[in-house]
Amino acid sequence: MPRVMDASIDEVRSSADLLELVRGQVQLTRRGGRWWGRCPFHDERTPSFCLIPPENRTYYCYGCGATGDAFTWMQEREGAGSFMESVEQLADRFGVELRYEASSPQEDARRRENERIRELLERACAFYAAMLWRADDAAPAREYLLGRGFPEDLLRTFRVGWAPAGGTALSGRAIREGFSRQQLDQSGLARVRGGVAQDFFAGRITFPICDARGRVQGFGARTLDPNERAKYVNSPEGDRFRKRELLFGLDLARQAAAKAGFAVVSEGYTDVMGLHLAGVEGAVACMGTALTTTQLRLLARVVPEVRLCFDADQAGEQAARRTIEAARDVPVRLAVVGLPPGSDPGDLAATSSGREVLSAAVASADPLLPWLVDRRIGRAGESPAEQDRALADLGSLLEGFPESTDKDEAIRRVTALGVSPVLFDRFMRRAQATGARRREATPAPGPAEPPSLDEVRERRLLALALAMPTAGRPMLEGMREEHLGSPEHRAARQLVIDGVEGWPSDLAPLEAALRAEAADGGTEEELGDAYLRVEKRALERAMGAARAAGDDAEFLRLQAMVKRVEAALRGGSGR
Repeated sequence: MPRVMDASIDEVRSSADLLELVRGQVQLTRRGGRWWGRCPFHDERTPSFCLIPPENRTYYCYGCGATGDAFTWMQEREGAGSFMESVEQLADRFGVELRYEASSPQEDARRRENERIRELLERACAFYAAMLWRADDAAPAREYLLGRGFPEDLLRTFRVGWAPAGGTALSGRAIREGFSRQQLDQSGLARVRGGVAQDFFAGRITFPICDARGRVQGFGARTLDPNERAKYVNSPEGDRFRKRELLFGLDLARQAAAKAGFAVVSEGYTDVMGLHLAGVEGAVACMGTALTTTQLRLLARVVPEVRLCFDADQAGEQAARRTIEAARDVPVRLAVVGLPPGSDPGDLAATSSGREVLSAAVASADPLLPWLVDRRIGRAGESPAEQDRALADLGSLLEGFPESTDKDEAIRRVTALGVSPVLFDRFMRRAQATGARRREATPAPGPAEPPSLDEVRERRLLALALAMPTAGRPMLEGMREEHLGSPEHRAARQLVIDGVEGWPSDLAPLEAALRAEAADGGTEEELGDAYLRVEKRALERAMGAARAAGDDAEFLRLQAMVKRVEAALRGGSGR
């Protein structure tokens, strides 16, 4: 593919309005010369995310350290898969015509052919969608879809269609419009046999499967004929259509999911439409029985949390468990939507009461790991042998998981089995051992990375204390010195408490930076939250030391304190 000229990239950079982009997902307010809002990259109660003046071309979060520009935003929040894709999306959005460096005739021909196939897929989607409402043989399909409670406007939003029976309706039309048989074959819309193009889909309801930008990549299709061997078929796998790398409805779900802070993943097309009817617009389908790592990475660009809404049966539970493996190295939190036994989202959405149940279930999703533990405990028998097997299964489930509050809660729930101390001790050794092996096998992150985030949080606290000395100085006096990891920050803490202006020369750059940040002002609520963030990190460091020393009692005490701080950050108040 030809390379976009540097001058065009610079033009996109200067034309892209980051404020407009961010406002699509974050409620911003102007204060002290900056735009502030709650960070979309982590859960917080008071705003620590802002655009950096004077040009507002960079964002920064004082809570989690997230930073970037319009290109970064497109990749991390809007689903762009690469830097160049973010350039193309921003150029489309802000009306910049991209210019390309000189390319070979072969490259030009490949680009034109790719654009032609893309156009063919879009025209096929429009053709199928029109046939659903016009074709006489689509009457059973209309009756089926409307009978399941899906209104016409929703079906049009998802571009649901009908592939006419007969086998040549689409191919014949495409050839008349100038497309070749080879292009029909390459797009997965037809099979060419003996020089004749036969439609790949015939007599089926069609669901267009798009990329994150809404460009059609292929189709899923459902038959209403009970004699058909396959109820659902998908476009053939190829360079463009790879089902394991796509999510049905992602293009429609991105904005709603980003605002909600989570995406809901179901198994099928009608499940997604049912979730939309229940008011859950940030819903997608994995089009199978489990999410893949690639699909999870697509979601992680948009949301920090994925809520699984699979069928309430053993197969759904197994799919949820496989998702844990797929998410091993993906920075996303997993939760599960508990549906009534034997139900699925598409069926529940057929009635108003079912939609209420579905909406409430999504809102009260449970962390996945503890949920899986509860499910396995619920199937454990009463005999020692059955409980031993359950304990072995749970040890296998938790094995390899890094330390987290979800894992701690899952381990706590295992105690509900009521097994002997010997068996529980064996379980604990297995559940925790692989975490240690992972720490040994995984190269430690560079030493500058964790402190950099800690320093950001500590500086935010010091700056707010400078901005509000009446509230800030007592707060700093009440904290222990070890709350602050940096020696510079410990010294600065005492200088802020003493009200000193004109700090020693080695701290002068820090003073200038803190006072510049303090000029933006803040609220006492923000000050309290900043203190809690620093306190949480100090407690987490102490937890690590207690675990290393084998002091379980101290570890549990500190863990309880961390949970209280987290609760305060979510909904309470600062110190």
